[in-house]
Amino acid sequence: MATRVQEGKGSGRDSSNRGPAVILQAALVVALVFAAYYPALRSGFIWDDDSILTQNLLIKAPDGLHRFWLTTEPQDYWPVTMSSFWFEWRLWGMNPAGYHAVNIGLHAIEACLLWAVLRRLRVPGAYLAALLFAVHPVNVESVAWIAERKNMLAMLFFLLSIACFLRTRWFSEASGAPAGSSAGGGWYGLSVAAFALAMLSKGSVAILPVVILGIILWHRGPRRGDGVRALPFFLVAGVLAAVDIWFQGHHLVAPIREASILQRLLGAAAAVWFYLWKAILPADLMFFYPKWRIAPGHVLWWLPLTAAAAVTLVLWWNRRGPWRPALFAWSYFCLALLPVMGFTDVYFMRYSLVADHYQHLALLGVVTLAAACWAKWMGSGRAGSMLRLIPLIVIGGFAFLTWRQSKIYRDSDTLFTETQKRNPDSWECENYAANALLRAGRLDDAIAHYERGLRLGPEYAEAYGNLGVALSYAGRVDEAIAYLQEAVRLEPDFVKAHYYLGLDLAGADRLPEAVAQYERTLRISPDHGEVENSLGLALSRMNRLQEAIVHYGRAVALEPGNAAARRNLGAALNAVGWTAEGAAQLEQAQRLAPVPPQPAP
Repeated sequence: MATRVQEGKGSGRDSSNRGPAVILQAALVVALVFAAYYPALRSGFIWDDDSILTQNLLIKAPDGLHRFWLTTEPQDYWPVTMSSFWFEWRLWGMNPAGYHAVNIGLHAIEACLLWAVLRRLRVPGAYLAALLFAVHPVNVESVAWIAERKNMLAMLFFLLSIACFLRTRWFSEASGAPAGSSAGGGWYGLSVAAFALAMLSKGSVAILPVVILGIILWHRGPRRGDGVRALPFFLVAGVLAAVDIWFQGHHLVAPIREASILQRLLGAAAAVWFYLWKAILPADLMFFYPKWRIAPGHVLWWLPLTAAAAVTLVLWWNRRGPWRPALFAWSYFCLALLPVMGFTDVYFMRYSLVADHYQHLALLGVVTLAAACWAKWMGSGRAGSMLRLIPLIVIGGFAFLTWRQSKIYRDSDTLFTETQKRNPDSWECENYAANALLRAGRLDDAIAHYERGLRLGPEYAEAYGNLGVALSYAGRVDEAIAYLQEAVRLEPDFVKAHYYLGLDLAGADRLPEAVAQYERTLRISPDHGEVENSLGLALSRMNRLQEAIVHYGRAVALEPGNAAARRNLGAALNAVGWTAEGAAQLEQAQRLAPVPPQPAP
């Protein structure tokens, strides 16, 4: 491998890179990827894989494809990603190995596509860059987490779009390559189409039109026709980004975070250096990083912004010198991070302002520059023979770290346990531990963890809501009501909190308030049989039997197997004199869940 670090010089098409040699090199990339990610093949579902996949009703619905593409039901408008899950659900179902194998395969293809793109661009060290990207530990979160399929597909089509663009007449004219038959207009259309598929997988690839103009600028100065030729790419990016933003705003139930423009700017600059450091030294990676508390009044928060501005100015000043590649790599890196710098909020930022999967796209700039610099140094003849082993050592080290990091994605218990070891002040880890204890029946221990989670994340409605629910189970109703009221104050559309608040208010004989909470729950999230039944019970206790019968009826219609709702409906019907209908409901309830006869007193 070290002997090929200068590939990409000249035409990038020397005989050593043709035919069997290319196939063998690509096979090595694929083998390395599957070896490094082998633990992921044996992993299960984690965290939000349930809402995205295993418990997503649209995935299971026969008309799910139509609803992903042509309705506003999905949480985000990523129909290509969700369509892939829809098809795979019919292949793998609840077997996670299939989804993991596809993610790993997609990553291997991405690495090979990166190699092809860099070769076509005549970038030195193209194959080394592909190998570094293939086994870089920062990518584990994108590859080993099934729900991050969106990252994998977006990157795949992003690189495919660039690969097609590099065969267009536009690029041939800019690079001085002969415009042969392969440079026809068909490649341009394929490039735009691939970009559209990338945007329909995940909107963070909206930077591609600027990347394409950057490639043109690398080869020659800008010309008047460049804007017209780039216009379709900008239209695709603008329209689909606007659709993405609308979907996210349409389904958002509470603000993700409150931050001023200055805080966002300082956080963005800090994020650039954080990601660059993790790209260079991928150590101490974790699922949830400690959430930053950005303080504009503290001088340390201004250092990243000052350093970023200084680096940009120095590189721009030397843009025509040997630092020109560094300027392009730096510009690409910052541009690729722009959607996740925090200027706009992403849902995951509720838990951490930075995440490994955010820099999947940006990492290309770092590995490409590193590989190109190494190839140039090797080509200069100044490096000793022993130093030529460094790439092998780095790749081997990265592969081992990736293999080790993949193991923590085995299941949610392992993931959160490992995360809490590295980030003991994560409120979400405390919340997860408390949920597990609650499921195990260890109520007092669960409450203790919920209370610690609340101390760590006092701004989160979920922390108040979960503690309130646990206190409800413990019979501490007054305390539960107070915490649940705070939860719905922080997040007015918090369905679970509204429902449990209704249950506790009903238990405290505050029936009108309970009814209001049940009704609020159903307005936010209709078609919940259990809520309809609880609302009917509260109305029955208030002697509003006609209204109660309506809600019991809805509960039975939504959940025909709900014996309790049928029994309540039957009793209410009998109470208003509809004895035949009531008897039918009671008979059906008895068949569903027989109640043993009571002994005579």
